Amino acid sequence: MDEKLTDEELERLVGAWIAHEIAPEGSPESEANWWAHTRVLEWSIVDAKPELLWQFVAAAYKREMPDTAFAVLAAGPMEDLLAHHGPDYIDRVEELARKDPKFNRLLGGVWKNSMTDEIWHRVQAIRKEVW
Repeated sequence: MDEKLTDEELERLVGAWIAHEIAPEGSPESEANWWAHTRVLEWSIVDAKPELLWQFVAAAYKREMPDTAFAVLAAGPMEDLLAHHGPDYIDRVEELARKDPKFNRLLGGVWKNSMTDEIWHRVQAIRKEVW
């Protein structure tokens, strides 16, 4: 059964993740929002919940954030999703990248990591810019 976050849970998670990423390390704001960073990391690597990770990425990239946080979103959650679950998500990624220039820009910050050659070639073929 696919898990799904409510809109409220997703908004809270994305907001807290961004707040953590832009806060100075060790600051009260960083510490208060550490839970969001940890949850996304767990879905990426520890618990392997790719559908929740996809929901997060698909919501987070739309939000306004500094380029530094956008780069972390690309090289972290987005890259992890493709590296660990690329065959299951590459069609959705390509579709969204064709439709939304901001999502396509996100792919510019993704590195090969442990993606299969096929997935990596598809990412390279769809993305328009590389950071």
